[in-house]
Amino acid sequence: MKNIYLIIFILFVFQFSFGQSFQFNRQIKGVELPTSNVNGILQDEEGMMWFNTSDGVFISDGFSTFPIPDSISNKLTNKTRIFRDEEGVIWVSNQLKEQKAFYYQKGKWGEFIFPEEISSLNRTYLDFAIVGKGDHKYYHAVFADVLWTYSAYSKSWQEIRYSFQNHGWIISANYHEGKSLLFFENRTFTVEGDQLAEINPTGISLPSKILYVTYCSTRKEYYYLGKDFLAKGSEFFKIDQIIHQDFVRNIYSAVDFSGLQVENGKVYYFYNSQLHKYNPDNGNIQEISAAEAVKSYNIYAAFVDREGITWIGTHRGLVNINSLLFLNYDSRSFLEDEVTAVIRLAPDRYLLGFNNGLQLFDQGAYVKLKHEEALVGQPRNRVTNFSLDKNGIVWISSNLAGIGRYNPKSGSLIFEESPLSKFVTAVKAIGDTLIVVSRDKVYLSNINKRSGHFEHDITEMILERLSQDEVFLRKVGKLNDGRFIFLQGGNVFVQEIFFETPNFINVIGFDYLEHEGRLYLGTETGLKVLEDGKVKLFEKNGQTIQRPVYSLLLDSNSRLWAGTDRGVFLIEEETIRKFDERSGLVGSEVNRGALIEAEDGRVLIGTQRGLSVFFPDEDEKRDFTPATEILSVSLLNKNIKDVDLNRIPFENNSIEVSYRAISFLQFSDLIIKYKLEGYHEEWQQIINPRVNTIVFNNLPPGVYKFQLQASLGGQYESEIVSSSTFKILKPIYLQTWFIILLLLVFAGVGFLLNTLMNQWHKQNLLKQTIDEKTKEAFVNENQFRNVWNSSADGLMLSVEGGKILTVNPSLATLTGMAKERLEQSEIRDMYADPAFYFKQREVILGQIGSSEEMGVTLEMEMPFKNGVKFIELYVARLKTSFQGKSVLLSVFRDVTEKKQYEESLKIAKEKAEEANRLKTNFLSNMSHEIRTPLNGILGGTENIMDKWEHEKELISELEIIKESGERLLETINSILDLSKIEANKFEVLLKETNVNDFVGKILLPLKTMAMKKGLLLSAKYETKPFVVNIDQRYLEMIVNNLVGNAIKYSHEGLINIVVKRIEDSLYFEVKDMGIGMSEEFMTKLFRPFEQESEGYGRQYEGTGLGLTITKNLIDLLGGEIQIESFKGKGTLVKVFLPLSKN
Repeated sequence: MKNIYLIIFILFVFQFSFGQSFQFNRQIKGVELPTSNVNGILQDEEGMMWFNTSDGVFISDGFSTFPIPDSISNKLTNKTRIFRDEEGVIWVSNQLKEQKAFYYQKGKWGEFIFPEEISSLNRTYLDFAIVGKGDHKYYHAVFADVLWTYSAYSKSWQEIRYSFQNHGWIISANYHEGKSLLFFENRTFTVEGDQLAEINPTGISLPSKILYVTYCSTRKEYYYLGKDFLAKGSEFFKIDQIIHQDFVRNIYSAVDFSGLQVENGKVYYFYNSQLHKYNPDNGNIQEISAAEAVKSYNIYAAFVDREGITWIGTHRGLVNINSLLFLNYDSRSFLEDEVTAVIRLAPDRYLLGFNNGLQLFDQGAYVKLKHEEALVGQPRNRVTNFSLDKNGIVWISSNLAGIGRYNPKSGSLIFEESPLSKFVTAVKAIGDTLIVVSRDKVYLSNINKRSGHFEHDITEMILERLSQDEVFLRKVGKLNDGRFIFLQGGNVFVQEIFFETPNFINVIGFDYLEHEGRLYLGTETGLKVLEDGKVKLFEKNGQTIQRPVYSLLLDSNSRLWAGTDRGVFLIEEETIRKFDERSGLVGSEVNRGALIEAEDGRVLIGTQRGLSVFFPDEDEKRDFTPATEILSVSLLNKNIKDVDLNRIPFENNSIEVSYRAISFLQFSDLIIKYKLEGYHEEWQQIINPRVNTIVFNNLPPGVYKFQLQASLGGQYESEIVSSSTFKILKPIYLQTWFIILLLLVFAGVGFLLNTLMNQWHKQNLLKQTIDEKTKEAFVNENQFRNVWNSSADGLMLSVEGGKILTVNPSLATLTGMAKERLEQSEIRDMYADPAFYFKQREVILGQIGSSEEMGVTLEMEMPFKNGVKFIELYVARLKTSFQGKSVLLSVFRDVTEKKQYEESLKIAKEKAEEANRLKTNFLSNMSHEIRTPLNGILGGTENIMDKWEHEKELISELEIIKESGERLLETINSILDLSKIEANKFEVLLKETNVNDFVGKILLPLKTMAMKKGLLLSAKYETKPFVVNIDQRYLEMIVNNLVGNAIKYSHEGLINIVVKRIEDSLYFEVKDMGIGMSEEFMTKLFRPFEQESEGYGRQYEGTGLGLTITKNLIDLLGGEIQIESFKGKGTLVKVFLPLSKN
């Protein structure tokens, strides 16, 4: 039965071959040929690709393409052949005119020298073939009618004649059991000395001659290619089976194009056809057609390299394909390119959904179930998903077309539109239940109904369960534990939701999958997994998927597939692999309902560009490690030749490193990591480099070694390769011998310069000293003159005995005498009473004594001729003399106005202190005189109210008298308290107090007051009861004032009070929801008698002294008060009082 399903699926693959294609690369990385005509392709041991074209032979290292050396190409004709012998040597030989052959191995070229009798032959047909290796290597130079054979063992040439007309062209050569086999068009021979011995195969008969033979060491089988057949056998030249026939195309060409290659256990062949691949493991034969890619009826050359890349050369260009993992289908087979949903009905039947209809693949044939040609590419009736119920009915969600019902047995197809004309985005059959999602609506129906599926709206019930106002569901399902799962769409405001209950799970996402006790979630931000009640990003060996995951699939090999907007990810045991358009996928955006498994592990992937079929048999394990090699380390300056890399001069310290990191795979980034030991601490990285050179400019002196490693996308890392060490010498000026010599020269020069400098210095030192002293004296004289003339104080120089030497202008002004007159007078002449001078002189000189360092300062009234003035006099003896007498400096400062001002301040202070005493006495006396009768009034009022309590009108009047009296008493008490504070009559009396209990007692009457106004007063004690020394009177006044204000200025709401201890402080907080205060009033908050509401129209009673008294009491206790208030929003008061420890 399995074989029948396989045959049917192969029909699916090949029935409409005109619609299938592989994702060929025409823009190949690092390959740029000058012509489209490519007739030979191979790969050397280093991983480089070789191309034989009509314009010559070219080589690519994955970075660039370059021709073979001119010295070789100039000796070749335009018709050449390239091949690789069994020892890995690449050969290039003429096929026209002169026999020439050149070989390449490990970066070196050489020419194979033919004898004169061979090289002198000039023929229109010639060829060259090599078989075997070592001493059993044979070289064959083939001409029309003559063959020359050279043995590596005997080192001699042998001429053999043959009939070119009968045997035809030589096609290939082989080596078996010590003999050369030559395959001509019409016959096959072994070389026996100087003769050709014809051999023929045994076993089953063949339709034509064998042209190629190759051995598969994996399966220990021989494969044979001839015109229009591929055969195999377990023994050499014994045919057991013809594998493939009838693949030759009539190409109307005089030359046949053919080839045979066994690579990684698979057989690749062509003969005037496209390339075919035979898989011995399952017997499948696949045509790898490049006809659509290059528009060529047949190919010229084909080669599968070490990375599994298939290269195909034609007369219209070169293409390659990274792998044959994916075979692609598009609108040439389908209704349109985009495949939006796929479901497997049976092993031979598939239902496919599109934007514009439905298509059935049934036993190799396509059937259009619904086709709307005008809606190609439009999402109006887009099929978003299929759901198969227990009766085999397929339910379809199809946007505005609504919900569809398809019966695969009868072929009937009906649709029912949403009554609200909304997209139907999902449908799910669970048992007999059918859940229909139409954007923001959810309907519950039954699979047995043919219509009426929108009658039962359960949206409100789901919204209530999800605690949401609206919902846009993408998918609804039922988990293995019986719970429902709702996957809904996100928006710009909500990106992540996960809500789990015993009945359901609600999450933002696209798809879900259960496997091995884990719930995998395809979300808008990546693949997540639910474990232990937590959703986290899925990770495999450090790899994650952080793209929107539209669909999930668990295949028969327990591998997880995740379809995203950037390709499909395959999660295996050790790694996560990504496939996209570069890997051969037809499109990179995988649709939500279009990821399923088909027969034999194949996976169907519907994308925006078509359908891709994944072939697990083609998922070959190959060596994808880039072929990495360091080619050279050289100077950047190419003009310098023959440099010893262990002694690189410093002036040539720019180095260029050439390397190879060969990989022609284009599905992942080529990452180059390198490190120059001695220069780099960490590895450096280049992603997809365009050139294979790295330049280091201006390296410092040192020893270096270059290390290199290449990888594909961080995986398949190559071994680290290293260059030989190289050394950059120090510059001459840093080398030891040069430094020593330079030091000696500098020492000699320094000694000579030092001698000359000392002499010059001594000569100039005296001159400099004289100049400086002269300049200094000049500057000092100018400075003294400026100070002397501009000083506001009177200055005088005199000698003992009273002779005035000189005065400044200020002294002349002070005394009322002319400067010139003063300088001709005695000191006594300045005063109205000359005796004043003699009286004070003895006092001044007695205090100065003979000291030349100390001066004396005196204040006195001086009777100048222009009036008496208060003078602050400073007298000092100078260190100079005049005519043998000491010189005195006298400084006269007029302080008359200062003395007068100080006297007025003294008088004003005495008057203010007297006024304050009078005010205090007045307030005390008046308070006593007012409070005594006021207490009598209040007492009498209360007595009358008690006796006449039934007289409501009288009681009302008496209450007014009582309230007014109490208000007046409170005002007097406040004034009296303030006066006591100002008079400094409040003393701090500390008492051991339980703060919480004490504050609670203070708040009791205040709570009653608050309740009368409809306010709620709440007290919170955040510290357990604590006992400290505190002044109870002041604390009570502070609490009463602050809480009283909060009650007074609040009309509604809550008043919060917080009491707690913060280290060595008591913290008291009052917060209300009252009228608050303006920012302007906050600046004068603590001034006496200040209220924000003023005048006769003010709204609130009071004197404006409460906060003033509170602030003074807090300051008295050494505390701090902080007030925050906003108009209309309330007030917050914080008080910090230092505590005395018990």
